[in-house]
Amino acid sequence: MTYRLTRGFTLIETFIVIAMSVVALAALANLFIMFNTSYGYQQAFIASAGSASSAMNALEASVLPADQVLASHSFNGTTYSSGAATLVLELPSIDSSGNVITGVYDYIVFYASATNLYRLTVIGTGSVRSAGLKLLSATLSSLSFTYDNADFTKVTSVTADLETQAQFKQQTVESHLAERLYLRNLQPLP
Repeated sequence: MTYRLTRGFTLIETFIVIAMSVVALAALANLFIMFNTSYGYQQAFIASAGSASSAMNALEASVLPADQVLASHSFNGTTYSSGAATLVLELPSIDSSGNVITGVYDYIVFYASATNLYRLTVIGTGSVRSAGLKLLSATLSSLSFTYDNADFTKVTSVTADLETQAQFKQQTVESHLAERLYLRNLQPLP
């Protein structure tokens, strides 16, 4: 009878394999943490920049077709007045074909409340614009409107300046947009 000698792992070989496994796991854990941090920062940047961009687009889409900036207007029993942080607009109502409805107007107000930017729209009879309150940004840090004339009946352009910010861990991600917007549909002066 012959006996074969089977050989196992020595203690040193086992320690080397365990040490290599620990190093590989530490590298993978570090890679995961770096990826997760980068992903979180990118999400905060997207929230801030995307919010600023969509808010500015909404402002532009409302200011351009406006007839005038109003000094104030009552929306469902609450009066809003144009100023440094509020913009009240009068727009001609449009029908489903895109034609202006003579003598009928839609009213839009942009205003901030804490870190939120809202657009409130009240439409005239027959208008196809969407009515109601819409949250445009939940990451607002500052908002200001400046006008090219102190007399709101003579305003031809509005400069909107807004900043948004989002937090990720101890980092603050900020976006700043400013744009001068012109009213295209100005009513002729009497």
